[in-house]
Amino acid sequence: MLKSSIERVARTRYVIPIVLAVAVITIAVNESTYQHSRNSLESGITLTDARLQALRTLQALTDAETAARAYLINGQEVYRTDYREAIEALNVAQQGAFQYIADADPRRTVSVGAVRQRIQNRVTALEEWMTTTERGQRTRAHVLASSDRSRQAYVELRQEFDHVLDRAAAVQQSARLSLFDAMMLNRLALHVLVLVAVMALLMFMRQLREIDERKARESQVLELEIAVRTAELRELAGHLVNTREDERGRVARELHDEMGGLLTAMKLEMARLRRVPDLPAAARERMGGIEKRLNEGIAVKRRIVENLRPSSLEQLGLIAALEVLCQDVSSSLGIPVLPQLEAVELDRDAELTVYRVVQESLTNISKYAHARHAWVSLKRQEGQARLLVRDDGQGFDLAQVPTGHHGLLGMRVRVESHAGKLTITSAPGQGTRVAMELPLAASPTPPAQEPQDPIAQTGASPTA
Repeated sequence: MLKSSIERVARTRYVIPIVLAVAVITIAVNESTYQHSRNSLESGITLTDARLQALRTLQALTDAETAARAYLINGQEVYRTDYREAIEALNVAQQGAFQYIADADPRRTVSVGAVRQRIQNRVTALEEWMTTTERGQRTRAHVLASSDRSRQAYVELRQEFDHVLDRAAAVQQSARLSLFDAMMLNRLALHVLVLVAVMALLMFMRQLREIDERKARESQVLELEIAVRTAELRELAGHLVNTREDERGRVARELHDEMGGLLTAMKLEMARLRRVPDLPAAARERMGGIEKRLNEGIAVKRRIVENLRPSSLEQLGLIAALEVLCQDVSSSLGIPVLPQLEAVELDRDAELTVYRVVQESLTNISKYAHARHAWVSLKRQEGQARLLVRDDGQGFDLAQVPTGHHGLLGMRVRVESHAGKLTITSAPGQGTRVAMELPLAASPTPPAQEPQDPIAQTGASPTA
């Protein structure tokens, strides 16, 4: 419940302004406490400096009085010089002390007038001692210096100084208390921010983990769907390949049966015409031309039927059919096509796939490779039928196959429809390798027998 509430609030449009406002307020509070702490520390340091200067003032005043008494007793000039130096040090020290007190008390709640007046009175008394001594009135100077009034004045001056400093310290005490309050506020704010940051980080990490888990689940679902779709597409591709081959077989049978029958009937009619008596020579010559064209038509029909459904594969088997194919291609190209074939156990459809892959590969070699040699290898290895068709031609870049050329894709679809694998390797100037792997069948399938050509059964001339 708490988590959902926090997430619901975190998704609103006011989150960013609130976060920015909290950040600005935090920075302002931190800066304010810093400035206040700094001012309080500077005031405390200033008060300490004021105390030191006050002690220096009292020390300078004591030195001046000591020098004045020594001059009063001995009358030596060196004590007079010491007195003047002490008075100068006194002026500097009291000026610094009063300035520090003013800095420590910017509101001027502490008055230093009484202290200043007492110092001035004390200096006036010392000047009277020195003046009386310089005039030769030593007895009167002794009386002035030995009276209790001078000692009482010094005590009162010291007390007045302490009173001023105590009042300034009282002013600073409140500043110190506010300093501790500011430090505590800053401490609390820092702790709260750290806790909030840690909680936000934990929530963020948890959210990331949940997002990753959700993505992983979605990825698994997608992978499963892709696998299913791939299997369906592979099955559909296999179905299309089989349908295409079935259609080719049907067309081949129709050509073989229907057109073969017509051509056979025409040859029979031509044979009967030859037996007609008194047939003109010109007609016999014309019949020879017609019979020649008829034989050419029969040859075209046989070539078409052979391309649609290779009879050598069904009548002679895979190895013999591949050897015939290699010989035909070698004769048409004028280059050696070297077969190295080993009997393998494949079902009928897989044998047709092997034949079509070799046929398509050799067709591509004849069209594009400009090769000097070609090799066809078929062997058994590790429970697989491995086919390799290669050439030493000009090769090509697999990534730059023009659109509209579906021969390579068709080979791949054929092979994958039988749970096989097709690998094509080529590069410009390095020839081409077409490697295929198909699983072996459990037992070999005997080749089917194709019906005999009706033309061959007529006993017609061999050219038919």
